[in-house]
This record gives sequence, structure tokens and C-alpha cells, in this order.
Amino acid sequence: MRKFMPNCLACLIAFLFLWGCAGPQGPGASPPRKRAVVHSSRTYALGKVPDQEREQAFQDLLAAAQSEASAKHGSASEIGFSYSLAPKGAVYPFSEVEVSCIMQKADASEGKQLCFEFFKAVDAGLKGIVKDN
Repeated sequence: MRKFMPNCLACLIAFLFLWGCAGPQGPGASPPRKRAVVHSSRTYALGKVPDQEREQAFQDLLAAAQSEASAKHGSASEIGFSYSLAPKGAVYPFSEVEVSCIMQKADASEGKQLCFEFFKAVDAGLKGIVKDN
């Protein structure tokens, strides 16, 4: 769990930073087209019992899915494409997690296919990580 938490913390900080970029305009605010937007989100059930190896495997899966989606989408390296991970479990926070596909508002038209590829890779890899809950 210790390895997983810093990774989640880093994702949370990145998400909050990107979310802050989408805040109200004011002095020094980024132009609207540079703001980050959540294109789509999905919730995944990881298991009712804490399992550090499964949580780390899921984190690794997300990173691999991002790389795979970027590779399939030629211009993805130029698009501000990322993801966020948020715990949603009631008793055990990481029993369920919400994964969001994030990109710059200017690139949102590219988001449908890019997020589709990202979540397709996550769904395919999840079967190997989550066995009987």
C-alpha cells in the first residue's frame, strides 16, 4: 500500500493542478482552450480486501494503458492527455476507484477516440488483475 499511495497522491496532485487550470478566469488565468477537461470517467471495482500487489498492478495498468492509447493515436504526444485516479470505496477506499480521462479543452475533439483506446486497454488488462472479489 505504501508504494501505491505515493502514486495515487501524485495522480491526485496532478488532477488538482489540472482542475485548478479549469477554474474561473482572473489575472494570470490560462486561456480557455488551454484548460484541462475530464472527457470521460469509469468506476472500477478492485476488491473488498486491501491488496498492495493488486493496487500496484492496477496503477501500472493505467500507465501502460495511457502509453498504449498514445501510441495508437499518432498526435497524442502533442495533446495534453492524462488520467486521474480517485478512491470511491466506503469502508476500504480503494475497493472502488474512479478513473478519469483528462485532456486540454482545445484537444477535446480528439478525446473520444483517445479515451476509448485508454479505457479499452484498462478493461482488457483488468481481467488479469481482479480475480474473484
